[in-house]
Amino acid sequence: MKNLIKISMVVCLSLFGALGYGQNLSSENSDLISKVAETENTQKQDGEVFIVRIFKSTTKSELEEFKSEAEELNIDITYENLEYINGEIEAITLKVDCNDGFSGTASTTNIPESGIGFIRDYRDDADIPFVIGRIFDKDKNITSSKSKEEINLSKELKEEFKTAFNEAKVVEKDKNRFIRHDHDIDFSMGLNNYLNSSNQFPDTDNKDFALDPLTSWTYGIHSNHKISVSPFVKFNFQLGLLWNNFALADNNYQFIKGPEQVELLDTDLARPDINPTRSKLNITYLNLNVVPMFHFGKSSNAFRIGAGPFGSYRIASKSKFKYDDNGKDVVKNNFHINNWKYGLKAQVGWKGVDLFATYDLSPIFIEDRGPEADYPLRAISFGVIF
Repeated sequence: MKNLIKISMVVCLSLFGALGYGQNLSSENSDLISKVAETENTQKQDGEVFIVRIFKSTTKSELEEFKSEAEELNIDITYENLEYINGEIEAITLKVDCNDGFSGTASTTNIPESGIGFIRDYRDDADIPFVIGRIFDKDKNITSSKSKEEINLSKELKEEFKTAFNEAKVVEKDKNRFIRHDHDIDFSMGLNNYLNSSNQFPDTDNKDFALDPLTSWTYGIHSNHKISVSPFVKFNFQLGLLWNNFALADNNYQFIKGPEQVELLDTDLARPDINPTRSKLNITYLNLNVVPMFHFGKSSNAFRIGAGPFGSYRIASKSKFKYDDNGKDVVKNNFHINNWKYGLKAQVGWKGVDLFATYDLSPIFIEDRGPEADYPLRAISFGVIF
């Protein structure tokens, strides 16, 4: 269907040229984005030319349409410092990554009449495979045309877009470049619980330390370094802080550190004059995840799935016990918690959102020092990353 549409566009444009309307295609009412191919057969052999052209009058919806069209060719477009005044673009920074070794940035606070943008020429005989910035000449027609001569990417044009208000840089393709590094900041949140050695929750055995699963939260913030070894395989190295909160289902019990193990104080007996509302244990870790991700497509928004190990070091822990009249007891202690923990993390995502699940292979508390010596507890978490 897409090939049929492209052939129809070429035929229509040729008819317009025969009728003398070719010059109108270079105006602001011309097509702002186009894919250029010699014919359907040469497109398959020699590739195609992809063009994005932005004018002052280009709308936000048209900019988003450009991004969607580019994603089909695995091209990532980012707009920064975008400023509209009276419905016209006053400033814009255009960032383009073709995900094949070609990338570039163009910034301007004064879009010329001929527009700015970029051209990616996929044809094998292309003299200039990629160019970005002020590359369009108002006297030259760069549209959906079969004529290769109409796509003039001369060196003179490349030099024209180096002005005081339009600085552009182009990273040429490195044929030996196989590894790529990207970086972003990930935020995560989800729910916590813990399991015994038989992978059962404490509430199955009616334990005093059973948790309220809806108020036991986990939070995280990580610096995520993505190492791409191919368009389909990326290794995520996530270093940051992780918070695990374990809220007791029965608020009458309070976490305390005993001489030999962590204990649960029954405040119904020890403090009958208060009305408990919340009792929990908070642990803060320095955390490192190493998760290889497999992408089902070249686009950065493709469906992806992966799993890998993680390791954490405890840097803080405290208990919080809240009761009526805004009363609150906060005790900072190690509570016989293991300083180190490790486990497995699974992750699945699509576009900008991922779901995760983690399982600790190491127990939360030092051996024989948990709430019950013969009841080792291992944390389990799941949630969302954005």
